[in-house]
Amino acid sequence: MKKGKSPGWDGVPPELYLAFWDILGPPLLDMINKAVDKGSFNPSINTAIITLLLKPNKDPAQCSNYRPLSLLNGDVKLYAKVLAMRLESHLSRLIHNDQTGFIKGRFTSDNLRRLLHIIHETKTTDSPCSVLSLDAEKAFDRLEWPYLWATLDNFKLGPQFIKLIKVLYANPSAMVYTGNTCSSLFPILRGTRQGCPLSPLLFALSLEPLAQKIRQHPSVLPILVKGTEHRISLYADDILLYIGDTGSSLTHLLSVFDLFGSISGYKINWSKSSLLHLGSIIPTSPLPSSIPVVSHFKYLGIDISPSIFHIASHNFQRAFNLIEKDLQRWSKLPNSLQARVSIIKMDILPRVNFYSSMIPLAPPRGYWDRLHSLISKFIYNGKKPRLKLRTLQRDKTLGGLGLPNFKMYFWSFMLRPLLVWLNPEVSVSWKPIEENISKPYRLEDLIYSKIPPNEAKSQLGPIISSLLRTCHSVLNLTNTNLKWHKHSPIFNNFSILIGNKPFSFPRWRDKGVNVLQDLMNNDGLRSFSDLQSAYSLPGSTFFFYLQLRSAMKAYGVPWGGPLPIHPLQELLASQGQTRGIVSKLYKFISDPRARLPVENIWERDLSFMGDIEICWDTVWENLHNTSKNPDHQLIHFKFIHRMYLTPRKRHAMKIITSPICDLCTLKVPGSFMHMYWDCPSVASFWRQISTTLSDLLKFDISLSPSLFLLNDDSTLELSSQQKRMLWAGLTAAKKMLALRWQPPHLLPWQQWANSFLDIVMMERSVARMHTASQKTIRAWDAAYSLIKERVQHNAI
Repeated sequence: MKKGKSPGWDGVPPELYLAFWDILGPPLLDMINKAVDKGSFNPSINTAIITLLLKPNKDPAQCSNYRPLSLLNGDVKLYAKVLAMRLESHLSRLIHNDQTGFIKGRFTSDNLRRLLHIIHETKTTDSPCSVLSLDAEKAFDRLEWPYLWATLDNFKLGPQFIKLIKVLYANPSAMVYTGNTCSSLFPILRGTRQGCPLSPLLFALSLEPLAQKIRQHPSVLPILVKGTEHRISLYADDILLYIGDTGSSLTHLLSVFDLFGSISGYKINWSKSSLLHLGSIIPTSPLPSSIPVVSHFKYLGIDISPSIFHIASHNFQRAFNLIEKDLQRWSKLPNSLQARVSIIKMDILPRVNFYSSMIPLAPPRGYWDRLHSLISKFIYNGKKPRLKLRTLQRDKTLGGLGLPNFKMYFWSFMLRPLLVWLNPEVSVSWKPIEENISKPYRLEDLIYSKIPPNEAKSQLGPIISSLLRTCHSVLNLTNTNLKWHKHSPIFNNFSILIGNKPFSFPRWRDKGVNVLQDLMNNDGLRSFSDLQSAYSLPGSTFFFYLQLRSAMKAYGVPWGGPLPIHPLQELLASQGQTRGIVSKLYKFISDPRARLPVENIWERDLSFMGDIEICWDTVWENLHNTSKNPDHQLIHFKFIHRMYLTPRKRHAMKIITSPICDLCTLKVPGSFMHMYWDCPSVASFWRQISTTLSDLLKFDISLSPSLFLLNDDSTLELSSQQKRMLWAGLTAAKKMLALRWQPPHLLPWQQWANSFLDIVMMERSVARMHTASQKTIRAWDAAYSLIKERVQHNAI
């Protein structure tokens, strides 16, 4: 059960079940078993409360303008979730890959990739083909239960499992919550239950007979693309029909939907559906007047038109325009650097990633540079950047703030179809199209065949060639463009030629010899007799073996031992499931290959003070563990990255006339190390803090710039709670140092102690809110009491 979800009318949130499962689990199981034996839950348990949400920019006086949100009780949702988990592992075998909604391992983007292939390949067709996007009227709410039970029985789910499902649909009821009052209970007599984890899966099963009827209908002609037939795509109730002969097929489709609706309750709003003609031929036969013919329509959130290049440029540009408008509006708010990064992560990233995930084509030239420039302007509120954007884009454990790199996310989504290319057993609706487009290449060989860009673009089409260009860019960026590896293809590979051109040999290829690892063992290249025995190769092919061996030697194929596996192949092949693959690809692409320049600067400065070894892994890890308060984390971040302006830096920027420190009498340049460590008043301040923290933690906290300025505690054996208190004290100190440029330029220990006390109070409160262990809370209590006592007695 997911946390943070609203409870049903009983008011019991999922967190309660999670916290007290040992106590609540057994009686809850008994209750469910009795409900199964009885055939229904208690009416009070199976009651939903419906709240109403006004649709954007709609008249609140019209009931149809409200979106109902149904809240179920946690015990019912838990029961339904168990059934859903049992069912979902079988859906991919029960439901055709035309349906991508709510099926594990299938993506919404599969439907769009297929649609774009069809649009592009039919642009010169000589038949009147069309795409019909259907609008269903309250599809989930209209499903008739007798039809649902018959469908589940037809899928052979078994009488016992169907009985378990029927328990959820035995006398359910609901009430509508408006203002502070609830309506009287009313029965629910049809439809899948909103908010129930099982409902999407049941609905997907209920639509499969309709999809199967359309696939098998002899009078509904499909669109033919590269020898493959295409009739229907589904994402839950969003249906897209591919019609090969618009005039003759539409009449038959209308009768199919009328018949299906009379049985299941499913109803199409034809006036809100959209018919888009494809190709150069417009149908001459009359079309039903109830279906609007359009020049573009929206499908799964993407504006669709007859040109795939217009689809890409228009949708990406529309997203950019909306983002630009929002960032201009939000830039007026007084947000910190950390808060602005969070805004980008929470709002802008999902919007951009939606288009990146759905559209398998590159946006207009310069798009990502313009977007990153817009983000940088927002992050620094129009001021000159203190840090480069690529530094902020580094992972938090590597010295950054985790600011998204939108271009690399786009590359990650572009590479996701490689899961399908590299796995011959995966079945996806667009895969047959790309297999036929790619011939004579195999899909799994494309990224390793070194096909010249011009040939790829002309022969493979824009979608496949875009993926190949992206893959080439990623491999060059990550320095993983291995020429020879286990999966290097033998045939149609531009890296290994016979007669100065790529070659193929069907008599070997058809026997399963396709890549270099098929020719190798741990000792290197296998003899012809070994290959003949392993793959049943004809003896007459020995001459080709000699030719191939000669070509491998000429082009530098290493055969003295086992070949390495390609890093990208290793990453994708290790995925037992598709979930999280984009995050793994993004990490693979964005992992920095170089150190931060600031690390070298710190090591140079601290080497003069005896702190030679700095554990940067510890520094970056501790940075975001210093406090629960993002503003406090930002103070440490700015210190480590030296973002604060010193006299020397301000002089270089021509803000002041002299680089000399004006807060002491030493007459030395105000460098970063002087202003925050060597300046006499600062050095005295750090000594007082060292003494106080040593006494408080009962551990010798010696003066060390790597510890006090960088939080490098790798040489200290402190408990986690001691570290938290140490960081709280250092946070208070750095807050004072960051404000020292303001008059009266003093660093009184009393002020530090009060700030330290405030931070400890905050950390103690946060620990209680997040149900930390009693040991942690008691430690914060003890620290608070000790510091407060010393402040009161002026003894720090």
